[in-house]
Amino acid sequence: MSDVLLVPGALVGEPDWAEVGAGSVPHRIARRLTRARRQVQSMRAPWSDGAAHLEWLARAFQVPGEPPAAAPFAWQAAIGTTGSNAPAASVWFCEPVHLSLQPERTVLSPIAAPALTDSESHELLQEAADSARHAGLDLRLGAGRWYLFADPAWNLRTTPLEAALGASVETRLPQGKHASQWRRLLNEIQMRWYASPTNRAREARGEQTANALWLHVGGLWQRLDASRFGRVQTDDPVVRGWQQAARQGRSEAPDASSLTLWPDLFEAYWRRDWPAWLAGWSRLESTVESLLDGRARNLELVACGRRAAVSFTLGRGANLLAWRRRALRECLTEPA
Repeated sequence: MSDVLLVPGALVGEPDWAEVGAGSVPHRIARRLTRARRQVQSMRAPWSDGAAHLEWLARAFQVPGEPPAAAPFAWQAAIGTTGSNAPAASVWFCEPVHLSLQPERTVLSPIAAPALTDSESHELLQEAADSARHAGLDLRLGAGRWYLFADPAWNLRTTPLEAALGASVETRLPQGKHASQWRRLLNEIQMRWYASPTNRAREARGEQTANALWLHVGGLWQRLDASRFGRVQTDDPVVRGWQQAARQGRSEAPDASSLTLWPDLFEAYWRRDWPAWLAGWSRLESTVESLLDGRARNLELVACGRRAAVSFTLGRGANLLAWRRRALRECLTEPA
């Protein structure tokens, strides 16, 4: 058994490395990575293209689906109930985003310049929920995220928000049996939001407006097979929800592995903000050293990029194997 530290956005593309450089990656963590045992995993599912850690997590928790359902599990974790109280409706993430027109494409980004205030979010949610209600749907807020409930259950193929960030959305829009119903509802909400006092005020201040909703990774809650992780450390409600579904009625093994999700590099990664990305490595080094301090077993650091995950086995012995040393570029660029 080992403990796993999952780091989304830790691998960059080969063309980006010249921009990133190696000079600011802290020496101690660089030394550990270049001398560690390494294993490469390809993540080729189209739905996770751009965020390989999503597929890694789905495999780890054996969640079925292409893409796997995430929203119903996150909803259960957010409201603190067990699977026996799971809703009969399909549950979808339905989150406010900003779409910007660029040459020959429309690009999606979260609303972060600045983020919506609680009052702004509440006002926009009420307008969207009113439209959803007239369409026979239910839009709710849970622990800061928006969820759409559809009963009878909707059948759609969607792209996770993290895999769509900064990308052209045309090929990532929901498809399937209920896609036309979703498009009609979205168009109505977009028209209401265009005239919304909240968006008008944000636009007047030069701030990003909420001009669309991103529907993704929905489905029905189900019990999952047991995973190898007895403990999970993360604020991500999806991972906590999957862990909860995998532990239903089971006791934790005393020697079970643990999983820590460390997301701090991912925003800088998808925005291609390399100074911020490099600054994140200093914080990651502190986390690694803290996790290794006094540890009797190894720590597995899983660095993820666009379509790959690379596992590095870290431990006290790793620094002694000078013959295993690789270039840092080889460690932190995504394998072809």
